[in-house]
Amino acid sequence: MHFHLLVPEFFAADVLPSADRFAAAETLVARGRRKRHDAISPEAWLFGRFQVEKQRDWPVAPYALLGDGGSPGTHYWLRADPVHLRAGSEGLALVDIAPSAIARDEADALAETLSRHFGATLLLQPLQSSRWYLRLQPPMEVETTPPAAALDGPVAAHFARGRDALRLHALMNEAQMVMHEHPVNAAREARGEAPLNSLWPWGGGAIGAATGAAAARPFSVVIADDPLARGLALAAGIPVRPLPASAESLCGVPAQKGVALVVMNAPRDAGGAAALERDWFAPLLAALQARKLGMLSLHLFGAETLVEVETVRSDLRYLWRRRAPLARYLA
Repeated sequence: MHFHLLVPEFFAADVLPSADRFAAAETLVARGRRKRHDAISPEAWLFGRFQVEKQRDWPVAPYALLGDGGSPGTHYWLRADPVHLRAGSEGLALVDIAPSAIARDEADALAETLSRHFGATLLLQPLQSSRWYLRLQPPMEVETTPPAAALDGPVAAHFARGRDALRLHALMNEAQMVMHEHPVNAAREARGEAPLNSLWPWGGGAIGAATGAAAARPFSVVIADDPLARGLALAAGIPVRPLPASAESLCGVPAQKGVALVVMNAPRDAGGAAALERDWFAPLLAALQARKLGMLSLHLFGAETLVEVETVRSDLRYLWRRRAPLARYLA
């Protein structure tokens, strides 16, 4: 079996300090064949592997909707995630809210009120508490920015651009007015939590015609909780499995054939990075050593760099390729 392990935000400064040491990860990176690339988002990497073309945006919304259990059809969809916009001296700023900080009942109540307000103007589907999907007719000609890329500095520079930008801005401004006075937000503020006072539209597009047998099938199985990776696999007719707690359950049978893509959840702190070492890098290194894994390809993403490493069992003999702190590979 050939495993591709994709780890978003692996080289984030507050996740992987240069002083930290991860023996298995360092061994795999040091002994394998490394390539360093300029920054690319995990979303763009996934679309490239599945040979899905960019529309005005990378069409995250319809594929993620499919991965979340929805039915995108051939319609145009946008992600419309609930966010908090905070006023500051330089204008509005987007505040990062962990998905777990948005309760299911809060999402349902807000979405129900917005749907009742807008009526047939739009279709809003909050399939996950932090992942909402918006269907608009006719499709909009806009280019958007993912919320993760809009966290630094005033958000005005990251608002939608294009022919229909003013129409989208008007809809979002109207949504903000509805959300501002909602009881859900009054309760959140009373608990000292950031109110969900806006929607952030991004990742618009429609699923292309090439699906199933006609689509690119670069992997024999996709193992992920990430909705985009799951949706791309489902559209291509590739089996999908949930992400397990560790790699051990994936490496138990020697000489398996095929190419598996494993998409990890982004580590949110140094503890999450340490769990990657314990639960993933160490078992995968052991599987290579035991001939239970034919090849391991790592795709380690940072804000400005993508480090890719291919390692096979014979590479592990090259003891002179000494381990080094992982942050060194950014220099």
